[in-house]
Amino acid sequence: MFAFLSWVALAASPVGLDGDAFQIKAKEVVLADGSRIADGVVVVTDGKITRVGAGDADPNLPTLEHDGVLTAGLIACQTRSGGASETVDVTRPFLSDARLVYAFDPSHSDFDKALAAGITSVVLTPADINVAGGVTAVVKTAGGAIVAREAHLALSFSAQALGYSAPRPRFIFGSVDANGTSMDEGGPEVTYVGRRGTRAPTSYGGAVRALGARFEEAGADANSERPLARAAHGDLPVFFEAWSRNEVARAVGFAQKHALQGALRGATLASDPGLLPQIVASGLAVVVGPFRTGHARRSLDAVRALQDAGVKVGFALDAPENDPQAFRLSAAMAVGSGADRTAVLQSLTNVAAEIAGVDARVGSIERGKDADFVLWSGDPLNLTSRVEAVYVDGALAWSADRSAD
Repeated sequence: MFAFLSWVALAASPVGLDGDAFQIKAKEVVLADGSRIADGVVVVTDGKITRVGAGDADPNLPTLEHDGVLTAGLIACQTRSGGASETVDVTRPFLSDARLVYAFDPSHSDFDKALAAGITSVVLTPADINVAGGVTAVVKTAGGAIVAREAHLALSFSAQALGYSAPRPRFIFGSVDANGTSMDEGGPEVTYVGRRGTRAPTSYGGAVRALGARFEEAGADANSERPLARAAHGDLPVFFEAWSRNEVARAVGFAQKHALQGALRGATLASDPGLLPQIVASGLAVVVGPFRTGHARRSLDAVRALQDAGVKVGFALDAPENDPQAFRLSAAMAVGSGADRTAVLQSLTNVAAEIAGVDARVGSIERGKDADFVLWSGDPLNLTSRVEAVYVDGALAWSADRSAD
């Protein structure tokens, strides 16, 4: 638990809401480069971090001493929290102008659960059933703050986006095909052409052609501010859903042809020596997971392979289908499979912020950044460690003490 030196002062005046300054002295403060400051001091003023360093705390400021680890708040690079039903439209394959920010319900209980897991920002994405699903948004899990109204144009090269008209088997985490056969060794691809669903496009080739034609048309309009045109002009990153080897190859090829930057979600076979160089050459980041106990080893190995190749890696939450408390499990499982521990923690914080395009504001404990941080009982990648308090914009957003009341 905490050792509060000035808890009365902090409780009487909610920090970060009315101009107060305060400081936290933690046993360890983790910085963006992975280094750790022993007995580090973080000063917060008006919801921003104004000082980070070692040494004695300022005797003139209210002080909280924490006998544990302080990190930046965790960032989930993909989720449908707080509005999953609002992100689904089965009638149209191309919804480039839809904006996820309008489906954002900051009062939804999904965000309370995320806070309790140490997650302070999330990338809201649409379902993967549309070839172009709309524009993602980055929001905070407390206070209703919108960090980025337009973060990426969401594109899906997954089988789910083809010929949609009825529920059908889903390619779960890239580990099985529609028949339940393992895809870990690159099993056969299933396109569903002529099998189920009537909404065009009904094939991968049709999806690539139709989307390519839209990109070329949008790119020819130099003055358009619509999302598709902005992506075509390089002003808006893309967020591809692509799971199997062939889906990833198509997404990577499409990104290179149209000079797109952004991220792939899926790519579970990224450790394959035939696929990894294509991902590296594309410059795309990769968003992995979520992983579960017993998940295919090859998917976990992909995290280490991507790290070693210099590819930015983030982690998906995919709530409400998955409990936010399992978010760290994905990261811990990647470490257990050989991924670098420091790099994995960065994938949950500052690298995740870079993938989301919001690293100027969040993702690290640095002067000038938003005061979004978590107090842990121990190392956050040790699953026995607990979240003891979460601060967003300098305000106490969640604490173990309050949740127990």
